[in-house]
Amino acid sequence: MVSSLSMAFMAISFAVIFLFPIILAAVMYWRYRFSWLALLAGAVVFLVFQVLTRIPLLGILGQMPWYQQMAQNFFLVGLFLSFTAGLFEEVGRWLAFRFALKTRWQTKNGVAYGIGHGGFEAIFLVGLAYVNNLVISSMINNGQFEALIAPQMGAAAESVRSALVDTPSYMFLLGGIERVLTMIFHIALSLVVLNAVRLRKPVYLLYAILAHTVVNLGAVLIAR
Repeated sequence: MVSSLSMAFMAISFAVIFLFPIILAAVMYWRYRFSWLALLAGAVVFLVFQVLTRIPLLGILGQMPWYQQMAQNFFLVGLFLSFTAGLFEEVGRWLAFRFALKTRWQTKNGVAYGIGHGGFEAIFLVGLAYVNNLVISSMINNGQFEALIAPQMGAAAESVRSALVDTPSYMFLLGGIERVLTMIFHIALSLVVLNAVRLRKPVYLLYAILAHTVVNLGAVLIAR
């Protein structure tokens, strides 16, 4: 059985992940009247450069012998994944500010971009996962998981079940907190890259890529 506390924390984290970017965007717009194009650009760049480009490319690389050999070393594959995440997302950020938002280089629009980027990532990658966890947890508790899902999943079913049943409840709450912190980090990176464009100092783009890589790698190592 998945504990009621675990399911409550899943629901709280989902609410935080879904509502925080919406409330933050509403407050920022009411206070500063940023451009909605900046908010939209943040979401679109993450979708294009991460979901539609980087992730499919990683799927192709995963079939190559050199990548499979590298994947046996946790640190190396973690570093590679972290660097490519930073490279794709920060270059996408730079292109957005340089071209799509070239008349909107105010700080408020940099913040709006970060909300769009981080908010879409949070809802798409983590928020939907929490919905999935809640559905499966409910099925485990009422016996439907073993009857309907487990036969289709085979050996993986027990791993899924134990992950939800045995994980300490507070861990499901940390997911929402982590996303809030990550969104703040994306806003900071957006301002760094905005300065790379606004001040014509490409070195700031390099700083953003390195910062993104280091933070991602730290999260991967901690998660292990």
